[in-house]
Amino acid sequence: MSGTNAATWLWRPVGYARGIGWGDVGLAAFLSLWAVLLVTHALPGSSDHGGVLAAVGVLFMTVPVVLERRAPLAAAAILAVAALGNGLLLGHLVRCGPGLPAVLLVAFFAGTRLDWRWLAVAAALCGASVTAQAFYDPQLGPSFVFDGLPVILLGCVAGRVVRQRGQAAAALRARNAELRAQRERTAELAVAADRARIAGDLHDFVRTRLGAIAEAASAGRESMTADPEAAREALDRVGTSGRETLAQMREVVGNLRAERVTAPQPVLADLDSLLERATTADARLQVSGTPLSLPAGFELSAYRIVEHLLEALADTPGARIDVRLRFTADALELDVSGPPGRPGEQQGAFAAAHERVALLGGVLSIDAGADVCTALVRLPLAPGYATA
Repeated sequence: MSGTNAATWLWRPVGYARGIGWGDVGLAAFLSLWAVLLVTHALPGSSDHGGVLAAVGVLFMTVPVVLERRAPLAAAAILAVAALGNGLLLGHLVRCGPGLPAVLLVAFFAGTRLDWRWLAVAAALCGASVTAQAFYDPQLGPSFVFDGLPVILLGCVAGRVVRQRGQAAAALRARNAELRAQRERTAELAVAADRARIAGDLHDFVRTRLGAIAEAASAGRESMTADPEAAREALDRVGTSGRETLAQMREVVGNLRAERVTAPQPVLADLDSLLERATTADARLQVSGTPLSLPAGFELSAYRIVEHLLEALADTPGARIDVRLRFTADALELDVSGPPGRPGEQQGAFAAAHERVALLGGVLSIDAGADVCTALVRLPLAPGYATA
Protein backbone atom coordinates (compact mmCIF):
# COMPACT_ATOMS: atom_id res chain seq x y z
CA MET A 1 0.00 0.00 0.00
CA SER A 2 1.47 3.37 -1.04
CA GLY A 3 1.80 6.28 1.37
CA THR A 4 -1.03 8.17 -0.32
CA ASN A 5 -3.37 5.18 -0.23
CA ALA A 6 -2.50 4.50 3.40
CA ALA A 7 -3.24 8.10 4.36
CA THR A 8 -6.54 7.95 2.47
CA TRP A 9 -7.49 4.74 4.27
CA LEU A 10 -6.63 6.21 7.68
CA TRP A 11 -9.14 9.03 7.25
CA ARG A 12 -11.76 7.02 5.37
CA PRO A 13 -15.09 7.33 7.22
CA VAL A 14 -16.16 4.47 9.46
CA GLY A 15 -19.48 3.40 7.94
CA TYR A 16 -21.78 6.42 7.87
CA ALA A 17 -19.95 8.28 10.66
CA ARG A 18 -19.02 11.46 8.82
CA GLY A 19 -15.79 13.03 10.01
CA ILE A 20 -14.69 9.96 12.00
CA GLY A 21 -12.14 7.85 10.16
CA TRP A 22 -10.45 4.57 10.80
CA GLY A 23 -7.31 6.46 11.77
CA ASP A 24 -9.21 8.33 14.50
CA VAL A 25 -10.63 5.10 15.86
CA GLY A 26 -7.25 3.37 15.71
CA LEU A 27 -5.48 6.17 17.59
CA ALA A 28 -8.19 6.30 20.25
CA ALA A 29 -8.10 2.52 20.69
CA PHE A 30 -4.31 2.43 20.99
CA LEU A 31 -4.18 5.27 23.53
CA SER A 32 -7.08 3.80 25.51
CA LEU A 33 -5.46 0.38 25.73
CA TRP A 34 -2.19 1.98 26.78
CA ALA A 35 -3.94 4.09 29.43
CA VAL A 36 -5.87 1.15 30.93
CA LEU A 37 -2.74 -0.99 31.13
CA LEU A 38 -0.90 1.92 32.70
CA VAL A 39 -3.34 2.76 35.50
CA THR A 40 -3.99 -0.91 36.35
CA HIS A 41 -0.22 -1.45 36.88
CA ALA A 42 -0.01 -3.92 33.97
CA LEU A 43 2.93 -1.99 32.51
CA PRO A 44 6.31 -1.16 34.10
CA GLY A 45 6.29 2.23 35.77
CA SER A 46 2.53 2.28 36.33
CA SER A 47 0.89 2.95 39.67
CA ASP A 48 0.12 0.02 41.94
CA HIS A 49 -3.15 1.33 43.37
CA GLY A 50 -5.25 1.80 40.22
CA GLY A 51 -8.41 -0.26 39.82
CA VAL A 52 -11.50 -0.66 37.70
CA LEU A 53 -12.68 2.87 38.50
CA ALA A 54 -9.33 4.29 37.44
CA ALA A 55 -9.43 2.23 34.21
CA VAL A 56 -12.88 3.58 33.36
CA GLY A 57 -11.98 7.15 34.31
CA VAL A 58 -8.84 7.27 32.22
CA LEU A 59 -10.82 6.34 29.12
CA PHE A 60 -12.35 9.83 29.17
CA MET A 61 -8.80 11.14 28.63
CA THR A 62 -8.25 9.06 25.47
CA VAL A 63 -11.54 8.02 23.81
CA PRO A 64 -12.42 11.64 22.79
CA VAL A 65 -9.59 11.36 20.24
CA VAL A 66 -12.18 9.79 17.89
CA LEU A 67 -13.72 13.29 17.67
CA GLU A 68 -10.44 15.03 16.81
CA ARG A 69 -11.58 15.84 13.26
CA ARG A 70 -15.37 15.80 13.55
CA ALA A 71 -15.69 17.91 16.73
CA PRO A 72 -12.27 19.02 18.03
CA LEU A 73 -13.73 21.68 20.32
CA ALA A 74 -15.97 19.15 22.07
CA ALA A 75 -13.04 16.72 22.30
CA ALA A 76 -10.86 19.42 23.91
CA ALA A 77 -13.61 20.20 26.44
CA ILE A 78 -14.04 16.53 27.38
CA LEU A 79 -10.27 16.08 27.78
CA ALA A 80 -10.02 19.12 30.05
CA VAL A 81 -12.89 17.98 32.29
CA ALA A 82 -11.60 14.40 32.29
CA ALA A 83 -8.06 15.40 33.30
CA LEU A 84 -9.34 17.54 36.17
CA GLY A 85 -11.94 14.95 37.24
CA ASN A 86 -9.42 12.09 37.22
CA GLY A 87 -7.07 14.12 39.39
CA LEU A 88 -9.72 15.22 41.89
CA LEU A 89 -11.56 11.89 42.17
CA LEU A 90 -8.83 9.31 41.66
CA GLY A 91 -5.74 11.13 42.88
CA HIS A 92 -2.20 10.95 41.64
CA LEU A 93 -1.84 8.29 38.95
CA VAL A 94 0.50 8.06 36.01
CA ARG A 95 -1.60 8.92 32.93
CA CYS A 96 0.69 11.24 30.98
CA GLY A 97 1.94 8.58 28.55
CA PRO A 98 -1.35 8.35 26.61
CA GLY A 99 -2.91 11.52 28.04
CA LEU A 100 -0.48 14.06 26.62
CA PRO A 101 -0.48 12.66 23.04
CA ALA A 102 -4.29 12.70 23.10
CA VAL A 103 -4.32 16.40 24.00
CA LEU A 104 -1.67 17.21 21.39
CA LEU A 105 -3.64 15.39 18.65
CA VAL A 106 -6.83 17.26 19.51
CA ALA A 107 -4.93 20.59 19.56
CA PHE A 108 -3.47 19.89 16.11
CA PHE A 109 -6.81 18.96 14.53
CA ALA A 110 -8.46 21.93 16.21
CA GLY A 111 -6.03 24.07 14.26
CA THR A 112 -7.04 22.35 11.01
CA ARG A 113 -10.79 22.67 11.60
CA LEU A 114 -11.60 25.79 13.65
CA ASP A 115 -11.41 29.50 12.96
CA TRP A 116 -9.25 31.73 15.15
CA ARG A 117 -11.88 32.47 17.79
CA TRP A 118 -12.86 28.86 18.48
CA LEU A 119 -9.26 27.74 18.07
CA ALA A 120 -8.32 30.02 20.97
CA VAL A 121 -11.04 28.36 23.08
CA ALA A 122 -9.84 24.88 22.11
CA ALA A 123 -6.23 25.84 22.87
CA ALA A 124 -7.27 27.10 26.31
CA LEU A 125 -9.10 23.84 27.02
CA CYS A 126 -6.13 21.77 25.87
CA GLY A 127 -3.89 23.94 28.06
CA ALA A 128 -6.20 23.29 31.04
CA SER A 129 -5.92 19.54 30.40
CA VAL A 130 -2.13 19.70 30.33
CA THR A 131 -2.10 21.82 33.49
CA ALA A 132 -4.33 19.35 35.34
CA GLN A 133 -2.12 16.46 34.27
CA ALA A 134 0.98 18.34 35.40
CA PHE A 135 -0.45 18.80 38.90
CA TYR A 136 -1.92 15.31 39.34
CA ASP A 137 0.57 13.11 37.48
CA PRO A 138 3.52 12.07 39.68
CA GLN A 139 5.84 11.80 36.69
CA LEU A 140 5.27 15.39 35.57
CA GLY A 141 4.96 17.91 38.36
CA PRO A 142 3.73 21.52 38.27
CA SER A 143 6.86 22.73 36.49
CA PHE A 144 5.84 20.76 33.41
CA VAL A 145 3.28 23.47 32.68
CA PHE A 146 6.08 25.66 31.32
CA ASP A 147 7.06 22.90 28.87
CA GLY A 148 3.64 21.52 28.01
CA LEU A 149 1.75 24.72 27.19
CA PRO A 150 4.18 25.85 24.44
CA VAL A 151 3.94 22.37 22.88
CA ILE A 152 0.14 22.64 22.80
CA LEU A 153 0.43 26.08 21.24
CA LEU A 154 2.79 24.73 18.59
CA GLY A 155 0.33 21.93 17.86
CA CYS A 156 -2.46 24.46 17.25
CA VAL A 157 -0.19 26.57 15.04
CA ALA A 158 0.92 23.51 13.06
CA GLY A 159 -2.71 22.55 12.47
CA ARG A 160 -3.49 26.09 11.37
CA VAL A 161 -0.62 25.97 8.85
CA VAL A 162 -1.93 22.67 7.46
CA ARG A 163 -5.42 24.21 7.18
CA GLN A 164 -4.12 27.23 5.29
CA ARG A 165 -2.13 25.01 2.94
CA GLY A 166 -5.24 22.90 2.32
CA GLN A 167 -7.29 26.01 1.58
CA ALA A 168 -4.57 27.26 -0.75
CA ALA A 169 -4.50 23.90 -2.53
CA ALA A 170 -8.30 23.94 -2.91
CA ALA A 171 -8.18 27.49 -4.27
CA LEU A 172 -5.42 26.44 -6.67
CA ARG A 173 -7.49 23.50 -7.92
CA ALA A 174 -10.46 25.80 -8.49
CA ARG A 175 -8.24 28.30 -10.26
CA ASN A 176 -6.75 25.56 -12.45
CA ALA A 177 -10.25 24.45 -13.40
CA GLU A 178 -11.13 28.03 -14.33
CA LEU A 179 -7.92 28.34 -16.35
CA ARG A 180 -8.67 25.11 -18.21
CA ALA A 181 -12.14 26.38 -19.06
CA GLN A 182 -10.68 29.71 -20.15
CA ARG A 183 -8.07 28.00 -22.32
CA GLU A 184 -10.78 25.95 -24.00
CA ARG A 185 -12.84 29.08 -24.58
CA THR A 186 -9.82 30.93 -25.94
CA ALA A 187 -9.09 28.03 -28.30
CA GLU A 188 -12.69 28.07 -29.49
CA LEU A 189 -12.51 31.82 -30.10
CA ALA A 190 -9.25 31.41 -31.98
CA VAL A 191 -10.80 28.73 -34.20
CA ALA A 192 -13.85 30.92 -34.80
CA ALA A 193 -11.65 33.89 -35.70
CA ASP A 194 -9.63 31.74 -38.07
CA ARG A 195 -12.79 30.46 -39.70
CA ALA A 196 -14.07 34.03 -40.10
CA ARG A 197 -10.78 35.04 -41.74
CA ILE A 198 -10.93 32.06 -44.12
CA ALA A 199 -14.54 32.90 -44.96
CA GLY A 200 -13.52 36.48 -45.77
CA ASP A 201 -10.69 35.26 -47.98
CA LEU A 202 -13.09 32.88 -49.71
CA HIS A 203 -15.49 35.74 -50.39
CA ASP A 204 -12.75 37.83 -52.00
CA PHE A 205 -11.50 34.86 -54.00
CA VAL A 206 -14.94 33.99 -55.36
CA ARG A 207 -15.69 37.61 -56.21
CA THR A 208 -12.41 37.93 -58.16
CA ARG A 209 -12.91 34.64 -60.02
CA LEU A 210 -16.52 35.38 -60.90
CA GLY A 211 -15.48 38.80 -62.19
CA ALA A 212 -12.84 37.17 -64.42
CA ILE A 213 -15.39 34.61 -65.66
CA ALA A 214 -17.89 37.36 -66.46
CA GLU A 215 -15.25 39.32 -68.40
CA ALA A 216 -14.20 36.24 -70.39
CA ALA A 217 -17.81 35.39 -71.19
CA SER A 218 -18.49 38.97 -72.32
CA ALA A 219 -15.38 38.96 -74.54
CA GLY A 220 -16.40 35.62 -76.08
CA ARG A 221 -19.91 36.85 -76.79
CA GLU A 222 -18.62 39.99 -78.54
CA SER A 223 -16.18 38.04 -80.76
CA MET A 224 -18.50 35.12 -81.51
CA THR A 225 -19.32 36.35 -85.07
CA ALA A 226 -16.15 38.25 -85.98
CA ASP A 227 -13.60 35.80 -84.56
CA PRO A 228 -15.04 32.35 -83.71
CA GLU A 229 -11.60 31.05 -82.62
CA ALA A 230 -11.22 33.82 -80.06
CA ALA A 231 -14.75 33.11 -78.86
CA ARG A 232 -13.89 29.41 -78.31
CA GLU A 233 -10.77 30.36 -76.38
CA ALA A 234 -12.81 32.70 -74.19
CA LEU A 235 -15.37 29.95 -73.48
CA ASP A 236 -12.54 27.53 -72.67
CA ARG A 237 -11.18 30.04 -70.16
CA VAL A 238 -14.65 30.35 -68.63
CA GLY A 239 -14.89 26.56 -68.20
CA THR A 240 -11.39 26.19 -66.81
CA SER A 241 -11.79 29.10 -64.41
CA GLY A 242 -15.17 27.77 -63.26
CA ARG A 243 -13.77 24.31 -62.51
CA GLU A 244 -10.79 25.78 -60.63
CA THR A 245 -13.13 27.98 -58.62
CA LEU A 246 -15.36 25.04 -57.67
CA ALA A 247 -12.35 22.92 -56.67
CA GLN A 248 -10.98 25.72 -54.49
CA MET A 249 -14.37 26.26 -52.87
CA ARG A 250 -14.73 22.54 -52.12
CA GLU A 251 -11.32 22.50 -50.41
CA VAL A 252 -12.02 25.56 -48.29
CA VAL A 253 -15.53 24.45 -47.33
CA GLY A 254 -14.17 21.02 -46.43
CA ASN A 255 -11.68 22.62 -44.05
CA LEU A 256 -14.37 24.80 -42.51
CA ARG A 257 -16.74 21.90 -41.90
CA ALA A 258 -16.84 21.08 -38.15
CA GLU A 259 -16.53 17.33 -38.40
CA ARG A 260 -15.88 15.85 -34.95
CA VAL A 261 -15.43 12.27 -33.95
CA THR A 262 -18.28 11.66 -31.53
CA ALA A 263 -18.10 9.10 -28.73
CA PRO A 264 -21.11 6.99 -27.76
CA GLN A 265 -23.50 8.69 -25.38
CA PRO A 266 -22.74 7.80 -21.76
CA VAL A 267 -25.02 5.37 -19.93
CA LEU A 268 -25.39 4.19 -16.35
CA ALA A 269 -22.70 1.56 -16.90
CA ASP A 270 -20.22 4.43 -17.33
CA LEU A 271 -20.77 5.84 -13.81
CA ASP A 272 -17.57 4.18 -12.53
CA SER A 273 -15.44 6.11 -15.01
CA LEU A 274 -17.42 9.28 -14.23
CA LEU A 275 -16.59 9.00 -10.52
CA GLU A 276 -12.90 8.52 -11.30
CA ARG A 277 -12.83 11.50 -13.65
CA ALA A 278 -15.17 14.00 -11.98
CA THR A 279 -13.69 14.15 -8.46
CA THR A 280 -10.52 13.52 -6.49
CA ALA A 281 -12.52 12.36 -3.47
CA ASP A 282 -12.96 8.74 -2.41
CA ALA A 283 -16.05 8.12 -4.56
CA ARG A 284 -17.85 4.76 -4.37
CA LEU A 285 -20.67 3.35 -6.47
CA GLN A 286 -23.19 0.82 -5.14
CA VAL A 287 -25.81 -0.83 -7.35
CA SER A 288 -28.75 -2.76 -5.90
CA GLY A 289 -31.80 -4.38 -7.39
CA THR A 290 -32.16 -6.03 -10.79
CA PRO A 291 -30.67 -3.85 -13.56
CA LEU A 292 -33.16 -3.07 -16.33
CA SER A 293 -32.72 -2.40 -20.01
CA LEU A 294 -33.67 1.29 -20.20
CA PRO A 295 -34.02 3.62 -23.19
CA ALA A 296 -30.80 5.36 -24.18
CA GLY A 297 -32.31 8.80 -23.54
CA PHE A 298 -33.41 7.79 -20.05
CA GLU A 299 -29.98 6.41 -19.16
CA LEU A 300 -28.27 9.51 -20.55
CA SER A 301 -30.49 11.77 -18.42
CA ALA A 302 -29.85 9.67 -15.30
CA TYR A 303 -26.11 9.83 -16.00
CA ARG A 304 -26.26 13.62 -16.39
CA ILE A 305 -28.23 13.94 -13.14
CA VAL A 306 -25.46 12.14 -11.24
CA GLU A 307 -22.91 14.33 -13.02
CA HIS A 308 -24.70 17.51 -11.89
CA LEU A 309 -25.04 16.26 -8.32
CA LEU A 310 -21.31 15.51 -8.17
CA GLU A 311 -20.66 19.12 -9.21
CA ALA A 312 -22.57 20.23 -6.10
CA LEU A 313 -20.15 18.36 -3.80
CA ALA A 314 -16.71 19.46 -2.67
CA ASP A 315 -13.79 18.14 -4.70
CA THR A 316 -11.63 17.30 -1.68
CA PRO A 317 -8.98 14.53 -1.76
CA GLY A 318 -9.65 11.94 0.94
CA ALA A 319 -13.30 12.92 1.43
CA ARG A 320 -16.01 10.26 1.02
CA ILE A 321 -18.65 10.43 -1.73
CA ASP A 322 -21.28 7.70 -2.01
CA VAL A 323 -23.37 7.12 -5.13
CA ARG A 324 -26.10 4.50 -4.78
CA LEU A 325 -28.11 3.24 -7.74
CA ARG A 326 -31.25 1.23 -6.91
CA PHE A 327 -33.49 -0.51 -9.44
CA THR A 328 -37.01 -1.14 -8.18
CA ALA A 329 -40.06 -2.52 -9.94
CA ASP A 330 -41.38 0.90 -10.89
CA ALA A 331 -38.54 3.40 -10.42
CA LEU A 332 -34.86 4.11 -10.64
CA GLU A 333 -33.53 5.68 -7.44
CA LEU A 334 -30.30 7.67 -7.16
CA ASP A 335 -28.71 8.57 -3.83
CA VAL A 336 -25.67 10.87 -3.93
CA SER A 337 -24.04 12.09 -0.71
CA GLY A 338 -20.77 13.74 0.23
CA PRO A 339 -19.18 16.93 1.54
CA PRO A 340 -21.04 20.06 0.37
CA GLY A 341 -19.41 22.30 -2.22
CA ARG A 342 -19.42 26.06 -2.47
CA PRO A 343 -22.92 27.61 -2.30
CA GLY A 344 -22.71 29.21 -5.75
CA GLU A 345 -21.68 25.98 -7.43
CA GLN A 346 -24.29 24.03 -5.47
CA GLN A 347 -27.11 26.27 -6.60
CA GLY A 348 -26.30 25.94 -10.30
CA ALA A 349 -25.68 22.19 -10.13
CA PHE A 350 -28.90 21.52 -8.19
CA ALA A 351 -30.89 23.66 -10.64
CA ALA A 352 -29.55 21.69 -13.62
CA ALA A 353 -30.24 18.37 -11.89
CA HIS A 354 -33.75 19.46 -10.91
CA GLU A 355 -34.54 20.41 -14.52
CA ARG A 356 -33.51 16.99 -15.83
CA VAL A 357 -35.41 15.21 -13.06
CA ALA A 358 -38.54 17.21 -13.87
CA LEU A 359 -38.30 16.29 -17.56
CA LEU A 360 -38.43 12.62 -16.58
CA GLY A 361 -41.35 13.18 -14.21
CA GLY A 362 -39.21 12.37 -11.18
CA VAL A 363 -38.68 13.83 -7.72
CA LEU A 364 -35.48 15.37 -6.31
CA SER A 365 -35.05 15.98 -2.58
CA ILE A 366 -31.94 17.63 -1.14
CA ASP A 367 -30.67 17.67 2.45
CA ALA A 368 -27.75 20.12 2.54
CA GLY A 369 -26.11 19.96 5.96
CA ALA A 370 -22.93 21.57 7.20
CA ASP A 371 -20.87 18.38 6.97
CA VAL A 372 -22.73 16.26 4.42
CA CYS A 373 -25.04 16.98 1.51
CA THR A 374 -27.45 14.27 0.41
CA ALA A 375 -29.55 14.25 -2.77
CA LEU A 376 -32.25 11.65 -3.37
CA VAL A 377 -33.70 11.18 -6.86
CA ARG A 378 -36.62 8.95 -7.83
CA LEU A 379 -37.28 8.49 -11.55
CA PRO A 380 -40.46 6.56 -12.43
CA LEU A 381 -40.11 3.75 -14.97
CA ALA A 382 -42.66 3.12 -17.66
CA PRO A 383 -44.24 -0.36 -17.67
CA GLY A 384 -42.66 -2.90 -19.97
CA TYR A 385 -38.95 -2.35 -19.35
CA ALA A 386 -37.37 -5.77 -19.68
CA THR A 387 -34.79 -7.05 -17.21
CA ALA A 388 -31.26 -7.23 -18.57
